Amino acid sequence: MKFTLQSLAAAVQSMPQCRSLVVAFSGGLDSSVLLHGLNQLRQQADFQWSLRALHINHGMQSNADNWERHCQRSCQELNIDLAVTDVRKDFGDSLPSADVENAARKVRYQAFEENLQAGEALLLAHQLDDQVETLLLRLMRGAGIKGLAGIPVTRALGQGFLYRPLLDFDRQQLAEYASTHALQWLQDESNEDEQFDRNFVRRTLLPSIALRWPGYRDSWSKTVTLAAESQGLLAELAAIDLNNMATEQHSVIRLEPLLGLSNPRQRNLLRHWLSKIGVPDLGWNRLQQLSKEVLRADVGSDASLLGEGLQLRCYKQKLYALKTIPEIDPADKLHWDTSQAQAIVLPRNGSLHMHPTTGSGIALLNGGRLQIHYRRGGESCQLAGRPNKSLKKLLQEHEIEPWLRKRMPLLYIEDVLACIPGVGVAERFAAKDDEPSLRISWRSPDFGVDQS
Repeated sequence: MKFTLQSLAAAVQSMPQCRSLVVAFSGGLDSSVLLHGLNQLRQQADFQWSLRALHINHGMQSNADNWERHCQRSCQELNIDLAVTDVRKDFGDSLPSADVENAARKVRYQAFEENLQAGEALLLAHQLDDQVETLLLRLMRGAGIKGLAGIPVTRALGQGFLYRPLLDFDRQQLAEYASTHALQWLQDESNEDEQFDRNFVRRTLLPSIALRWPGYRDSWSKTVTLAAESQGLLAELAAIDLNNMATEQHSVIRLEPLLGLSNPRQRNLLRHWLSKIGVPDLGWNRLQQLSKEVLRADVGSDASLLGEGLQLRCYKQKLYALKTIPEIDPADKLHWDTSQAQAIVLPRNGSLHMHPTTGSGIALLNGGRLQIHYRRGGESCQLAGRPNKSLKKLLQEHEIEPWLRKRMPLLYIEDVLACIPGVGVAERFAAKDDEPSLRISWRSPDFGVDQS
């Protein structure tokens, strides 16, 4: 397909509905062509969107401010509003060169999301050569179907979405358009540095491939399209499977139906579920570990897979995705005068609340003054009407989740364990019929990973 204003118009007309277009404008060839082409279309009667541009100044190069000034001049000539976001403060000086590209991308997309308003589409100027470069790089990393599907045409972003209208056009076609319209653009000198993988692919590998297989772009594009279709079907299957094992909490799924699936289907479901609740991709090795080891641990065990800020734990035939919350100090002690405060906040551990009642809970002895301790080992308690048992056994019997057991606040009266919230009251301190009393509840920290 040749790049023309008509083909650009067709690409833009096919995107999801929005009220405004925002062009990510770097000042390079691709974004210059996109901005100029849209400005040309803006002068036509059927152009239905407002148009503005956004420039991200990474400050990673000595001439970064020159790029910013070039973008400002270009937008002034086109009478297009330009917003500039300076993100150089978000970069440290100690980043290894191999991490620079990923760090820049992360900061750039965060800035895009923060600048995008409701009902706006962010238009990015990725083109066909970017797509084939990405495909080759992902092949080198051993990507699956999702990776081979390449750069997506569109996806949600912040309050709006991003869209890439140039993915069907190669760099040469864009250069011809720029030459025809006498566009001025800047060359990024870092694109000459082949220590970056993408530059090596672009400058060395792909030209060699083109000498032997001149039509490789078309065949590779077909691979990307087929992979995207396959990924779509896998997503549909995963959605069906997830519906069969969902619980009231999006961050918790049932294990029994999950274990009934084949291993590949399990992994497909797990990727879909974790992505849906906002968990970054675990990668092949850790996903294999989750599927082969954690899910197949003994029933009732507390098997887990830990990651950065994340825990995946199996318990009582359920799989939980949990945030990692700072540990508490078991030596912490607090005093709670329930006659003065109906609730108390526990450092890093939620809060306790009292509910006045009659004939149940803790009898109102010693004016309602309670001590709050945590487990240190060896505790026991005789609940009302029951034999004395170790605290460990009581928590197990009441199916308190293992990640909550060390955090369970224990209520003492005069240095004697009187109440285990959610479990029971010691017989010695249990209220008698018609006796004023307090029922104590604990609101634990929110461990759930749930961003759906």
